[in-house]
Amino acid sequence: MAPWESHRLSGVLIDTKLIPSLKEDRSLPARPQLHATERSTRGKRVKHLRRTGEIPANLVEARRESTAIQVPERELADLVRQGGSGHLVDLIRDGQTEPVLTDSVEVDALTNRLVHAVFRRVDLTKPVTVRVPVQLEGTAPATEVPDLVVIQTLNEIEVSALPTEIPSRLIGDATALADAGDGLLVESLRAADGTYAPVTDPSAAVAAVHFARIAVEEEEEEVEALELLEGEVGGVEPGAEPAAEAAKPSAEGAAEPTDDGGSGGR
Repeated sequence: MAPWESHRLSGVLIDTKLIPSLKEDRSLPARPQLHATERSTRGKRVKHLRRTGEIPANLVEARRESTAIQVPERELADLVRQGGSGHLVDLIRDGQTEPVLTDSVEVDALTNRLVHAVFRRVDLTKPVTVRVPVQLEGTAPATEVPDLVVIQTLNEIEVSALPTEIPSRLIGDATALADAGDGLLVESLRAADGTYAPVTDPSAAVAAVHFARIAVEEEEEEVEALELLEGEVGGVEPGAEPAAEAAKPSAEGAAEPTDDGGSGGR
């Protein structure tokens, strides 16, 4: 999960009629550019850096120390709008252009402002593992049936691809979703561009058709489970006897523990 994403349920109700058909275009989109300069500001002082329109970032590489850099906030925001992490970007620094992978971008959950970014140097001849978004294409016949709903359970999957061949998105054919029980698997997805090999289980379900009543019940159960988990983390459940009270002897005259922790015997 991206750092700015909120906690959400695994099942998402969708209306595939709202998703327009995508034209077949296998060419990869133009690689975005991002200017960077070395960064001397560290620690708490980066707050002042952000006020000047620069975002602190790091350039990392395997078995080497990271390089502190800063990038223009406007350019990084444009990059996030184009797809965020998991794709190549041409990093322009000291007059040199270097292709790097956008590893992660942190956004403040309250202000929605950019906080930090990490870029990774990669070998263009070796595959990397990244997460790619999944989009359903076409109209699912099941959406025309009142008692049926289409639930997309995977919004992105992990793939292995050469850095220059990372797909911008993966497409699932929603027209195959007609009856209850019909589903789309990871292995049935195709790349909008580039080439890849799935890392996520190929037999995992991406989307499926369910009866509307069952889908609502499953969603309610997930909400209840989440609320129960939050209650257990937050403290003692309502009606539960405090530990100190529960530890008291249940009958009068119970033996008191001795100083050495024993039951009174030698």
